[in-house]
Amino acid sequence: MISSGFKFIGILAMVAGIAATTIFAADAGAVLPPAKRQSALDAGKKLLAARKVAPVSVDPFYSEAFAELLAGPSRPVIAGPALPAQRSAREILQSIGASLKPSGNFVMNGEHTLVFGQKRVKAGDFLTITFEGAEYVLEITAIERTRFTLRLNREEFTRPIK
Repeated sequence: MISSGFKFIGILAMVAGIAATTIFAADAGAVLPPAKRQSALDAGKKLLAARKVAPVSVDPFYSEAFAELLAGPSRPVIAGPALPAQRSAREILQSIGASLKPSGNFVMNGEHTLVFGQKRVKAGDFLTITFEGAEYVLEITAIERTRFTLRLNREEFTRPIK
């Protein structure tokens, strides 16, 4: 005589077989005939062909200032925008330097600080200046009691504090 455990396993195997046959029969009807699949592929190719875009000539992620920063010496070199051919970086730096008027300076813990309005800068800090419609990033390389030094594109300019 067959035990009840074997009967249960037999019934369970029969139910699983019927369920598997039903599932596979349902999936067989879901596949489209080749003619309908080809029409869907053709429609997709038409949509992709309409989206052809001209290649980008300028890399939007490239920054000359960042490239110079990576390639430069141990101290960062921060470049301003491309300088016009008629004026050198030194001439522009001198013009910017002459127009900069610190509103104050002080020494705290032996460190000199310049004040430009609400902004305080120390040696090694950067100052963004808009000059003649272009934006320049200047480095403050040194601050002394009576003068300070600016750097732009490896050019330096020292001016007195008035």
